[in-house]
Amino acid sequence: MHTAFEIIMGAYLFVLSSVSRLANWLTVLGDDPAHHYSLAAVVVTSLLLGLGCSLWAIVTHLRHRSYRASMRAALARAQSDVRFREAMISACPEAIAVLGSDMNAPLSYRGGAGLLQSCLDGPDAPALAAKLEDLLASGTGFAATVRTASFPQVAVRGCAVGSRAAVFFRIDRASDEPDHDFAAILDALPLPIWIRNRHLVLTWANRAFLAATGSATLREALLTDASLDRSERDLARTASEGRDVTAAKRYAVVNGERRSLSMDLKRLNDRSIAGFAVDTTALSRAEAQLQLSIDAFGAVLNTLETAVAIFGADQRLVSYNSAYVRMWHLPEAWLDAHPTFSDVLDRLREMRRVPEQRNFAAWKKEHLQQFHEAGQHVLETWHLPTGMSVDVRSVPYLLGGTVYLFRDISERLRMETTHQLLLNTQRALVNTVDQALALFGPDGRLRMHNDAFTKLWQFAERELAGEPHLTKIADLCAARIGRDGIWSMIAAGVNASEPERLGEWGDLARADGKALSLDVTRLPDGATLVTFTDNTDLAQFTETLLKPKVVTAA
Repeated sequence: MHTAFEIIMGAYLFVLSSVSRLANWLTVLGDDPAHHYSLAAVVVTSLLLGLGCSLWAIVTHLRHRSYRASMRAALARAQSDVRFREAMISACPEAIAVLGSDMNAPLSYRGGAGLLQSCLDGPDAPALAAKLEDLLASGTGFAATVRTASFPQVAVRGCAVGSRAAVFFRIDRASDEPDHDFAAILDALPLPIWIRNRHLVLTWANRAFLAATGSATLREALLTDASLDRSERDLARTASEGRDVTAAKRYAVVNGERRSLSMDLKRLNDRSIAGFAVDTTALSRAEAQLQLSIDAFGAVLNTLETAVAIFGADQRLVSYNSAYVRMWHLPEAWLDAHPTFSDVLDRLREMRRVPEQRNFAAWKKEHLQQFHEAGQHVLETWHLPTGMSVDVRSVPYLLGGTVYLFRDISERLRMETTHQLLLNTQRALVNTVDQALALFGPDGRLRMHNDAFTKLWQFAERELAGEPHLTKIADLCAARIGRDGIWSMIAAGVNASEPERLGEWGDLARADGKALSLDVTRLPDGATLVTFTDNTDLAQFTETLLKPKVVTAA
């Protein structure tokens, strides 16, 4: 009230001073009495007007002060309510979303809006949406358990709170992994791991990175903006543009040794770049050694006269040697395209370099079956329409697939045929000789004989089959005819090292009384030819001639 009185008195004094100044101004205008009456009217009117304005100002001021006091009281109550609500929400462990009629979340606490959206995007969204509609429409509360992409179980409870619908979320973390100190885990890893910000400046690194860059502490690495390789920042720039870097091979000096590193970098959600490096030095050395072994293996294969072709588990040609190209006359450019075994057989058939078959499809299917049955292999001879004969063999490949070995045996077959023809000719020739002939090799085995030898020593052909040894023949003769020392002489002649001591041994008497003439001849190839001549009839005739005649008296 004191303030209001001061305001009123101030306004009254202001009006009086204004009226006085106005009167003085009007006096200057003239001394006419009429003017004095007019002046008095103006003064009175002004006084009344000033008094009214002062009263209006006082009332307005008082109303404004009352309104400000009520506003401060309302603000205090609202702040108290807010503090109480925040305290209640803090005491509640659940996430909360307050819904409007359009199922949005105008109010959200502890990520309630995000959880609501995750639940509505999960596999249980239809059932949850129906319950929320009932809650908004009729205030029907509910309790349910739903699944989301991030959490296997989320307990959802809805209820009406005044004119709003509140939804409470509680995440079941019983099956979740416990929280870990991921920085400590990354520090324990032997792989260098680091993070750069969007400006490609190092912001964090683990101990393996510090050791690889020679930094004593993380602070030192951050101050020097350490890096494993100068080009690593270029890779980080590429990753910052949204293009992930995978298995970028770089070389760096780690602990004074040049190492091969495989770097992977990826941009994170905050546009920083995370990277890690794997030491692939041992792998690189192993790959180099493997490549050297493969090259050496290929060089060895190319020196072989046997054609070699390796087909993988997918039946495609993996490797071949130069003999394979020479044998089958296949273009190397076509072979380098890794054709399948089926394609190779089809092409060889077009070139008439596979055996003629009445059912080629069945024959090819039989050969392709070995790729599906472990341990199955091929061992056969191909007689080609061109006249070539090929010995074909397949063995399982350790890395999966089959190794084919092709050997041209045409010349060998021709030589065997010629040799057999020669043997047959020789046998026919020696069978025309009346003397008994036996040819023993340097190893003492019977290589050849004629029919006269079989008849002389009373052998059956089956007993002389398979190139029996001289000792076995001697035992058979001793058991059948008796021991007479003839075969001991033959053994001495076959085993003798001085050819000049060999020759005609003269007449011998066999255990059964036959008179034989033995001749041992060393041949140029080291074999020994034994010749038996049956002189029994000649000996009997001579004995008859030499026998004295007895003269009887007439």
